[in-house]
Amino acid sequence: MQRRTALKNIGLSFGALTLSSTVVSLFESCQTGTAAWAPEFFTPEQAGFVSKVIDVMLPTTITPGANDLNLTQFMDGYMQHVAGPEDRTFAQMALPIVSKLTLETAGKTEVADITNEDVDVQLNRFLRADEATQEARGKAFDTWAEAMEKGETPAVPEEGAAQVMINSLRSLAVFAFKNSEVIGETVLAYAPVPGEQKGCISIEEATGGRAWSL
Repeated sequence: MQRRTALKNIGLSFGALTLSSTVVSLFESCQTGTAAWAPEFFTPEQAGFVSKVIDVMLPTTITPGANDLNLTQFMDGYMQHVAGPEDRTFAQMALPIVSKLTLETAGKTEVADITNEDVDVQLNRFLRADEATQEARGKAFDTWAEAMEKGETPAVPEEGAAQVMINSLRSLAVFAFKNSEVIGETVLAYAPVPGEQKGCISIEEATGGRAWSL
């Protein structure tokens, strides 16, 4: 695969996730808690930042949130043991950019001082940007990837890289959330032993409006 093609696909592969045996074992390891956990892929500072980001994305409400489910631990294990080399390389470059932009917007200098409110401002900046802004960021990122393919070393388009990284974190967090044991068995519609087949009924009648657990 050409480098530009690989770079343009970074982030997209996070959304094409499957429940492989490795992924299942990662879910199981997250059930044991975080008391003795140390990140493998993220630095401790990055793990703390990711924890804040996904806590804003998936907060605790009447259902468990991302941090209740130890999703940072899962995401760290996924990046270390499952993600491809292009994804890992990109994340190592782009995650510090996201934290840097968050610090700049908040007027702070230490990642540990970033609050959920600071993260929320940054997520709104990228996830709720208008289509033209997102397209401009994507174009800048593509231009950078083309230059990298030619052996050049242009400056990384920070907003383009941050856009891809934030979208990737969201995709991975949502996948982990929906496939966690707690959500699968207590929040989504769950039938460990399939029952009778009912055709032509609404999802409200079938599950009370809930999606089926995988």
